[in-house]
Amino acid sequence: MSTGVIVVGDGKSLELRLFSSAGKVIGASGRRGGGPGEFQRIEQIQRCAGDSLFVFDPALFRMSVFSPSGEYVRAAGVREWLSNGMKPYDFWCNPAGTIAFVNRTPELSRLLGKEGPLRPPVEILLVGRNDSVISLGRFPGSEMYFRAPAAGPRHLGMKTTIAVGSNSVYVGTGDTFEVTEFSLRGARLRTLGDSRALKEVTAAQVTSYIDEFIAGQGGTANASGLRQYFRELEWPKVYPAYRRLVIDWSDNLWIEEYPVPGRGIHDWTIYGKSGALIATITLPAGLRLLEAGRDYVLGVSKDTDDVEYVRMYGIVR
Repeated sequence: MSTGVIVVGDGKSLELRLFSSAGKVIGASGRRGGGPGEFQRIEQIQRCAGDSLFVFDPALFRMSVFSPSGEYVRAAGVREWLSNGMKPYDFWCNPAGTIAFVNRTPELSRLLGKEGPLRPPVEILLVGRNDSVISLGRFPGSEMYFRAPAAGPRHLGMKTTIAVGSNSVYVGTGDTFEVTEFSLRGARLRTLGDSRALKEVTAAQVTSYIDEFIAGQGGTANASGLRQYFRELEWPKVYPAYRRLVIDWSDNLWIEEYPVPGRGIHDWTIYGKSGALIATITLPAGLRLLEAGRDYVLGVSKDTDDVEYVRMYGIVR
């Protein structure tokens, strides 16, 4: 927050916990339930207009709004923003209150049936403070993998991702190391990035990915079954160009190069508001970036027991 307060969503207790910049607990909000200010699932927390907290709950299909001090204010009706009844994902917003998100399209259901990878299109939508909705158009969506009776995200597959700046929305599909910038009115402005080649996926890296995945599931209780499942999958030949986009407090765009399994390294490329490359940075191994400030990064990492910790690091230029 602009005050230095850090807000953490606890996925187990379904609380929002407020910490001072020194790490001291100063408050908490929310609980498990379906009433006002309650959650069934906390998927994303965003700092939006006036330091308000927007919390997306996909189980309840709503966005709950909290004040900077953690008090419940209202619920935003996600359904009212949609025309097709699909469940959206990847919400982002800016300090002016513009919300952007990725919305699934009905083509998803029509593509199910043939086992293997699939990539249904998605629509990127912008919601203004008066609840006006603008579509940026359709894009190749995140890759999925169908194996009867269900479909899920494809392991090491392409992912469509977005980020929202003060005056722009950035959309990337991961097919190349390029990101398209749009105005908040939906006009296409320019392309940022470069033409670097995509990295090839090797058998050794797939093995590392499987090992890391099984370890993240809590060990070896069903390790043999998971390994058999993974052996039967069709794996991508190349990695996505990047995994995530983040806007820092100076309105610069951070692009996370897709991390190769087994390396534990997170490389980011940073572009300024002019579109020029201004820096590259390597973050500590295992750190999942949540926020980038002018002189710090805030993220989450796990220990060997899979316990998550919120960590802050200073940036040395």
